[in-house]
Amino acid sequence: VIYGHWHSSLLTRQPATPIRVTARRPAPALSGATLTGTNVVLHSYTGEPVVINFFSSTCTPCRSEAPGLARLHSQFASDVQMLGIDIEDNHAGATAFASQYRWNWPIVFDPNNGLAYRYAISGTPTTLVIDQHGRIAWQHAGQISSRRIAQVLQALLRA
Repeated sequence: VIYGHWHSSLLTRQPATPIRVTARRPAPALSGATLTGTNVVLHSYTGEPVVINFFSSTCTPCRSEAPGLARLHSQFASDVQMLGIDIEDNHAGATAFASQYRWNWPIVFDPNNGLAYRYAISGTPTTLVIDQHGRIAWQHAGQISSRRIAQVLQALLRA
């Protein structure tokens, strides 16, 4: 435990890289109503990478990473689709969260965790990157910096 604590930076210094293409599995089907009432279907984004962030407005790590995700959206807006999945929450909390952090991308409201179950998400925040062909290219459970997600996106966009 002490070694892990003192050397934890080794885990975050390594660049984040996508899963090998041959090891990627198709992303489960994803569709649902957004906070604004429109319907989102993941396969409609085929051809561009998609960042999916499972979050809850009551999750402290989710709040910590939210500004970085907003910056990530600004950085990659023309090449990448962002998608939020709000779980274990209420509609008012989810809407306030999105407004506070200026998340202006689609956010699916999933209070009963159906999508979280389908994606085998064990907690929030969890972030996935789906490649241009609809396969899971990267996944991280827990708070993550937008810099690490950007590394994955840059690799996918160069491929």
